Amino acid sequence: MKRVVCILLAIAAIFVTAISASAIDYGCDVSTVSKAVYLENLDTGAVVYDKSADEQMYPASTTKIMTYVIVADNIADFDGTMVTIKEELLTDLDPESTVMGLSDHIGEQYSIRDLLYGMMLPSGNDAALVLADYVGEGISGFVDKMNAKATELGCTGTHFANPHGLFDANHYSTAKDMATITKYACTTQSFMEITNTVSYTPARFDSPVTNTNYMLSSTEHGGQYYDPSVKGIKTGYLDEAGKCLVTTGEKNGFTYLCVALGADYSYEDDINYAMIDTSSLYEWAFDNIAYQTVYSPNEVVKTIDVNYGKGSDKLSLVPEGELVALLPNNYDQSLVTVDIECEESVDAPVSQDQVIGTATVHYDDMTVGTTNLVANQSVELDRMKLFTHNLGEWFKKNLIWIIIAAVALIVLIIVLSSASKARRRKAARERARRRYRD
Repeated sequence: MKRVVCILLAIAAIFVTAISASAIDYGCDVSTVSKAVYLENLDTGAVVYDKSADEQMYPASTTKIMTYVIVADNIADFDGTMVTIKEELLTDLDPESTVMGLSDHIGEQYSIRDLLYGMMLPSGNDAALVLADYVGEGISGFVDKMNAKATELGCTGTHFANPHGLFDANHYSTAKDMATITKYACTTQSFMEITNTVSYTPARFDSPVTNTNYMLSSTEHGGQYYDPSVKGIKTGYLDEAGKCLVTTGEKNGFTYLCVALGADYSYEDDINYAMIDTSSLYEWAFDNIAYQTVYSPNEVVKTIDVNYGKGSDKLSLVPEGELVALLPNNYDQSLVTVDIECEESVDAPVSQDQVIGTATVHYDDMTVGTTNLVANQSVELDRMKLFTHNLGEWFKKNLIWIIIAAVALIVLIIVLSSASKARRRKAARERARRRYRD
C-alpha cells in the first residue's frame, strides 16, 4: 500500500528530541554531478547535504510539482471535475515536447485525476496547459497563482513563467525552494499516490502513460536506475536545465527528500546523472546517519538543591525521555555540548518526573535537540524546616518593627523603673519626716 511519505515532518513520538534544520557537517563523501543539490531528512528537518541549493536554476518539468499544488489547492473533487480538451491550447506546443497525447482527444472531457496522471508520469506538457487554463481561467492567471503560492511558502529564489517548465529566461527556482514546494505538495490530495505510480491508463486511451522516473521501475532502461527506496516524485529535462529530479527515499525507518538540478546530459552517453546522484546520496545517508542517543532516560544531567526537603536536600535531574539526535554514526562526542535551563534550587514537595527545566543539545555549534529535565525521585516536604524558615523570614521582614518595639519596651521599662524609684525615694523622705516629728 502506497504511503504519503512526505508528511513525516516530525520525529516519532517515542523520541523527546525536537530536531531543527541545521548545517551540521554530516561528512558526505559523495561526489555529485548535479550543479545544485538539496538533501533533507524529513523526519527531523535536518539538511544533511547542500550543494549550491540557493543558486537559481532552470527547474524544467519539476515545475509541474507547483502546477499540481495549484490544482490541488483549487479542486477538491479530482474524479468528478471534468475538463474539455481545447485544441487552441495545444497548437503552440513544440512537436518534440513531452505529452500525454491529448491532441488525439480534442473535444473530449477528462477528469482532473486523469490529467494529473498525464502531467506527472510522462511529463505531459499538454496536460499541464489544460489544467492551468481550467484552474486559472487562462494560463496567465494560473501562473500568477503559482508565483503567489511560491511567495506564500517562503520561496525566495523562484519565479514561474509557465505551468510546464519549458524554457523561459524568467522561469527559475532553486533546489531549496523546490524542496519547500515539494514538501507542501506531499500534503495535498493523492500527490504521492500519483507520482509514485509507474504506469496509468487514462479513460479512452489505448495504452498507458508511463513514469519518466526510471528509479521506480526495475524494467525501464534495463533497471539500471532502479532503487527500491525511492518514492515519486518528478523528473525534468531541458538543454538549458540539464537533468533534474525530485524524489523521496524511504529505508531503515527514515525518509529523505532529494532535489537534484542541472546535471549535465548528452544523448550520446544517455546517462542520467541526476538519478545516479540521487541514488548515491540516499545510499550514503541510509548507511551513515542515524539517531544517536545523547542522553538516556536515567542519566543524571544536573543536580540541584531542594529547599525544606525531608531526608534529602539534593535533587537529580534526568531527561524526560531518551534524548536522541540525527547524527553521523561516527560523530565526535567531544563536539557535543549541552545548555541547561533551570533554577539552582526548588522547594519541596517535588514529585518524581516533575518537569524542572530543559536541556538543549548542540553538535558542532548547531542545535540538534532539546528535552525537558525531570526529577528522578520524589522529595516530601519537611514542615518543621518550612516553619523554621518561615519564622526566620518573618523576623527578617519585620526586623525594623521588632527593633522599634524592643526600644519602646526598654524605654518604657526605664521610665517605669525611674518612676518607681522616685516613688520609693519620696516615700522614704515621708517616713523620715514622720520620725523626726515623733
